[in-house]
Parts: sequence; C-alpha cells; structure tokens
Amino acid sequence: MKMKYLLAFSLVSLLAIAGCNKQNNTEESNNTAATLIPTISVPDATDISEPANTGDFSLTTTDGAVTQSGNIYTITKAGTYVAKGVLNGQIKVLAGDSDKVELSLQGATITYDQDSPIKAMTADSFDVEAKDGTENLVKDLRAVKVNDDSSVGEGAINAKVDMKLKGKGTLVVVGEYNNAVHTSDDLKVQNLTLKATGYNNALKGNDTVTISSGTIYAISKNGQGIKTKNSDVSSKGNQRGTIKIDGGVIQVDSVYDGIDSSYDVIINQSADTVPTQVTVKTGSNATYKTNYDKNSSAKAIKAENNITINNGAIVLAASDDAVHANYGETLENGSTGQGNITINGGSLSIASGDDGIHADNTLTIAGGTVAITGAKEGLEANHIKISGGETHVYGTDDGVNASKKINQTPTIEVSGGLLDVSVSNGDTDGIDSNGNFTQSGGVVISRGSPGTNASGMSTGLDCDGTASITGGTFIAFNGMEKTPTTANNVLKANTANATGQGGRPGGGGGPGPRPAYTDTKALTTSSFVAGNYTLTGGEMNISFLNNYQYATFIIYSSLLTQGQEYTLSFGETPVLSWTQSSSAVTIS
Repeated sequence: MKMKYLLAFSLVSLLAIAGCNKQNNTEESNNTAATLIPTISVPDATDISEPANTGDFSLTTTDGAVTQSGNIYTITKAGTYVAKGVLNGQIKVLAGDSDKVELSLQGATITYDQDSPIKAMTADSFDVEAKDGTENLVKDLRAVKVNDDSSVGEGAINAKVDMKLKGKGTLVVVGEYNNAVHTSDDLKVQNLTLKATGYNNALKGNDTVTISSGTIYAISKNGQGIKTKNSDVSSKGNQRGTIKIDGGVIQVDSVYDGIDSSYDVIINQSADTVPTQVTVKTGSNATYKTNYDKNSSAKAIKAENNITINNGAIVLAASDDAVHANYGETLENGSTGQGNITINGGSLSIASGDDGIHADNTLTIAGGTVAITGAKEGLEANHIKISGGETHVYGTDDGVNASKKINQTPTIEVSGGLLDVSVSNGDTDGIDSNGNFTQSGGVVISRGSPGTNASGMSTGLDCDGTASITGGTFIAFNGMEKTPTTANNVLKANTANATGQGGRPGGGGGPGPRPAYTDTKALTTSSFVAGNYTLTGGEMNISFLNNYQYATFIIYSSLLTQGQEYTLSFGETPVLSWTQSSSAVTIS
C-alpha cells in the first residue's frame, strides 16, 4: 500500500484518513509508506436538530424533595428527579454539600431567558441523564453576555459542583448567553449523544473535562470547543486542568481553539470495541468561520503543559497549529509549562494553516501513524525524537524543523520507525535542524524542493550543527546540504552532486555559510519522476511514493552490504542498479 500526499485539503477528505495502529517500523523490517485508511464512519452534527417535545412540564421524585415557585423548580436534597414536558423556566439545585443529585430528562424541553435553564448551586455532585430513547433540549435564551455577573450562570447547563452528563438518549444544549455546558469543577461525559452549541465555549469544566464514551458534538460560535481553566492542585492533591478523552466519537467545530487545556491533554482508547474518534475543525474550517479573527489562536489541540496521544483515530483541520504544547508559562501549581508532545499510538491525520505538530520543548513519536497532508512546517519543536510508528509529512516550508525555543541546542533524533517527508517548491528543506541531526535506526525518506535540478536552497537534509548517521536508512532526493558522519557499518550510494549544491548564507538562526556537498560528479541523465518506487537487495525492502520529480538520489544505510547488488525500481521497472563495491558508491 502507498500513501499519497494531498496539496489541497478539506475536513471531508481528511475524514477518510483516520485509521488503525501500525507496528513500529525498524531497519530490519519491510518498510512501506502505508495508507492510513480504513475509512471510519463519522456522524454528522446536522443530523441532530432541536427536538419538538410537547406536553405540560413535570418534575417528580420518589426519594428527593422539590419545591415550585411559578416557573422555578428547586431541588433541595439528594435523590433522583424525572423531568418531562416543556418548561419555560428553571430547574435549580440547592442541596446539601454531601448530597448526590441526579436529574433524568425523559422527553424534556427546558428554556429560560433570565438565567441558566438548569443551574446546580450546591450539592456534592450533579448528574444529568438523557434517558434511553428520549430527545431532550436545554436552551439558554438570554442575550449574549456583555459583562460579568456572578448572580447568573455561565452556561445553559451550569454547575458549581462536579457534574456528569450521561445516558443513552439525546441531549441538545444551546448556550446563546455564553457557554453551552459549564461547571466550576469537574465535567464528565458518558454514553449519551450530546450536541452542545455555545456562543463562547461548548463544553467547559474549570477543573477537568473527561469524556469516556458516547457521541459528542462540541460547537463554538465565538470561542473554544472543549476548555479547562484552572491549573492548581486541589485540596485532595489532584492536578486540575486536564482534558482527557478515553473513548467515544467526539467532533469539535470551533471558531477558535478546538480542545484548549490549561494543563494536559490525554487521548486514550477505552475498553470499548469502538475506537476513540476525535475530529476537530477550527478557524476558517469551522461552521461559524465568518466570526474568525485570524489574529487569534485557532489551534485544534492545545495544552499549556503536555499532550499525550496513546490511541484513537484523530482528524484535525486547523487554521493555526493543529497540535500545540506551550513551554514556560507559569501555572497555578507553581510550575511552568513543559511544552512536550508524545505520540505513542493511534492515528493522526492533519491539515494545518501553520505547523502540523508544534512542541515548544520535545516532540516524541514512539508509535502510531501520523499523516500531515498540508502544513507550513509539518513537525516543529526544539527537540524532535522519532523512535517508532509511521510519520508522513508534507510541508510548504520545511517538512521537519528543529529550532531553538527553550534556549537549548535544537536536535532531531531518529532511532526507529518510518519518517517520510515531502515539501513544496522554494527554500524548503525536507529536514532542517538549526542544531544537530542524529540517526541510529529506522527509515527516513526526505525530499528537497521538487524539480529537475537539485539546489543548495532546498535539499533532503539541512543541518547547522553536526549530522550523524550510525544506523538505519536515510534516503534523500535532491541532495543533502550537510554530509553526515557515519559509523563503519553505514554505507553510502548516490547518483550525483547536482549543480547548485554549494553553501549559502545561514537562515533561520543558522551560523553562517553551509558547507558544500562535494562527493561525486553529477549524473545529468537521471531524473526521478513522480510515482511508486521500491528499493530492494539483501535485507533491504523499502517502498515509497514520490509525488513530484527529483534530480538526485542518495542513500545512507546500515543495510547496505559490500558485494551485494541493489535495485531501485519505478513500479516494476528497474531504474537504478548497482553493486555496493565500497563504502561509497556512485550509481550510474
């Protein structure tokens, strides 16, 4: 199977790219630039409209206590409460600090234009259930919030206590005033089908947000999709601010940041047989894109500390960075944001108006599949570490870029996995380290700017510091601006030193002229046109797709063996064949 890079992209095209996990690629295995499909079924938020419930309103309980004053119903003790019918008014919870209150919506429509339609002021915890087989609506009819007012709620469903939304029914929440769902403490979502549309935030839990299952649509007209606020430690020793997704099908449609965490973002796979599915579209991709101000943050997934992705099928279309972790911001717990992103598994399909994945500190890819189909810079961090998985990058600037962000020498380290990089025309390097580059394993395929001639302005590897290849396989099209040092077991073969490979002034923080590449003479009759290629011979079996035409081919590999014959084939047709007669061979 082959993967094709996409120049033009939309969320619709990206939805077909979320897929399953791959086994880590190593230099000893067969490595293929694999397609990240099968296609997943993603529900459409437009299929859920506001339910048209009818009938007189009732709020009943067998184990609790409720009072009524006009159109205001007040719950005063622990228990389970059943709401049915249509209410233009409010359900308020004023229970004891140790009371657990559950509100079961069973075909209820609750609207209010003076305050939050559902408002939990005091209790130990507050659960809202959408009963199986029912459709329910909670709609805040107040005018858009202009000034802070602590006497009213921030959301259509508002709580000052821990809150859980659950059930196997459908719940539609509309927050015209500010947020759709808001709690000052922890927010949990489980099982139900939830469509939350907020003028500002769709789902906000100041302390934490945890989604374990269900189908959730978080739609923001002018703010963030899913958001936390606090980053201190609770009196029980719990770190606040984390957004955790353990399962479910989650769609975020947000004008600004889609998933915005004041501490960490963690995405896992629950024991459920349905894979965790997360799709996020922001900025000019959002439904309410006419409200988008390009000077404001519109990242798909953002954290003030760390982001960890362990599993799940994740599809991101962002006007800003798709995945972004901040470093150095002072947090309420007294520490500073670490700025790390770690991908251990799952699949990410990314189209970004800026960086695909941006970690201020360290980006680690240890497993899973990453497909960046469009971005300015695909991967960017101070330190980039790739030890497993499959990573495919298309960038309109550098494909992979290590630049100084935390006052440490930038580094790129590849010890395993597959890294496949393409870039657009221009001063665009496949891999660009403003510090050092090292490879000890894995497979790297990196291409400079496409065209018939290689250029010192754009190659497969640009490195301002030291470059070292001690293991694995590195394939470059259109040259390398830095000749790497190699271990004794790493051999080299190449077609050319194309015209224009001389040094040029340093850029992007570079320290000055870059060294010329001067190994062998040009092979002017070779041109590597777009198409599928396979490199075979001995223990080597690597397949990949070039979407564009390139002039030169270079390979460094610990799988090259002296005396062994190797062949680069275009489809089924051999285009280069050579015997590795020495440590460095010129192919003709």
